[in-house]
Amino acid sequence: MNFKITIKTVIFLLLLQCIVYTEVKAQDCNAVPFMKVGAVLEYTDYNKKGKLQGTTRHETTAISPSTDGIVNAVIKATVVDNKNKDKYSTDYNVKCNNGLFSVDMLRFFDFDKLSEHNKNNLNIKIDGDVLEFPYQMKPGDDLDDGTINIKINNEDNTFTLVTLSFDVLNREIVGEEQITTPAGTYKCKKVTFDFESKFGILNIRGSGVEWYYNDVMVVRSESYNKKGKLIGYHELTKVL
Repeated sequence: MNFKITIKTVIFLLLLQCIVYTEVKAQDCNAVPFMKVGAVLEYTDYNKKGKLQGTTRHETTAISPSTDGIVNAVIKATVVDNKNKDKYSTDYNVKCNNGLFSVDMLRFFDFDKLSEHNKNNLNIKIDGDVLEFPYQMKPGDDLDDGTINIKINNEDNTFTLVTLSFDVLNREIVGEEQITTPAGTYKCKKVTFDFESKFGILNIRGSGVEWYYNDVMVVRSESYNKKGKLIGYHELTKVL
């Protein structure tokens, strides 16, 4: 009799553990600050000497209802000039599938580059991969590569004026660090990567380091040239 009760108790506890684990996985999508309508993350760009270059505001404009653990978000990125006026804006998507985040490569492109070409009624065509950020990333994990291609066409879309591309390679989680920015202090995963970018006939290769809070939210990003010298960086400066 006691033996049967013990078995039932064990089975009940195992089932309860599974239910709790599933709930934690599902809640993980909503635990990230930007996975809420109206959430705003503000990033400030600096050159290698720490001089302010510009600001980009990322605002979550839509969140789809959760379906089988999948939540989709639409985020509007807006480049703001030094007078706090909008220069350029575009949307990108984020998907969370039971804790596995997939982010459009556009999120990691230089939005200021796009704003430079968003003039004279030019058309911008974007074709890119998504970058995945697995649930509970840990040091030593390798992450997928990603590519984005952007074509700047004339007003009638009959001629391509310039092609921009950006490849992210050899992404690896190398550790955990605490990062402090004007937005606060965050315990982050540290990710290193290589990149190759092409702007017309100009080819640039280098490397980067990024720090992620909750496995997916960028807190700080640094870019280096192929000689390992700092090109510039951007960091999270405000969370609303």
